[in-house]
Amino acid sequence: MRGIGTITNFLTIVGGTVVGLAVGRYVADQMRTTIEQAVGMITIVLGVSTAAQSDNIVFPLVSVVLGGIIGEAMRIEHGFSALGHWVKAKAESVLAGRSRSTSFHPRFVEGFVTATLLFSIGPMSILGSIDDGLGRGAQILIVKSALDGLVSILFAATMGWGVALSAFVVAAYQAVMTLSASGLDAILDDRMVHEMSATGGIMVLGIGLRFMDVKPIRVGSLLPGLAIAPVLVALFAR
Repeated sequence: MRGIGTITNFLTIVGGTVVGLAVGRYVADQMRTTIEQAVGMITIVLGVSTAAQSDNIVFPLVSVVLGGIIGEAMRIEHGFSALGHWVKAKAESVLAGRSRSTSFHPRFVEGFVTATLLFSIGPMSILGSIDDGLGRGAQILIVKSALDGLVSILFAATMGWGVALSAFVVAAYQAVMTLSASGLDAILDDRMVHEMSATGGIMVLGIGLRFMDVKPIRVGSLLPGLAIAPVLVALFAR
């Protein structure tokens, strides 16, 4: 069944968030800080190792710079934050109307933005969706789903249920790529995907630095770089 990988991914992110919320209330603040730092360091290592696989670091470099310019002009990072705040406000309004508690985690929006970026940027999301759409199987997305579910537990324990909201964005993103698989497979060659992955690695590094409060890098505004990388390869690596 085509699309089963994305459905599984959606369920593991939501399920991981539920588990994280249940466990998080019993986690002491000091342990919570340690968990955050551990996840942050692993994310940084993952980003560096992925970016280092580039055959020519100029492609990811130029892609990220141009992507950042376009992303800031389009206010992509602001859009992610605005969406998170909008959903939070709507949920608070609904709960208030039902006379229920309206207490939300103070890092609700951060959880949504961070999880959405991390779960969408990696090469497994792109390659897995294409394979699923072409009927080659959903193995890559199944593995990604397991990883995302685990990270969702850790994120939700420290940032609340805004992490679950990312599942809807990730599902929509991967569904579009799955439906467009035939076209993408014909356009993207191995070198293009390779440099896209390296560009994504730089963004994952930014997520790690951001998660550890080292620097508030606006990773969302860098996202157009993922589309720019294969274009640069097509123009200058032939």
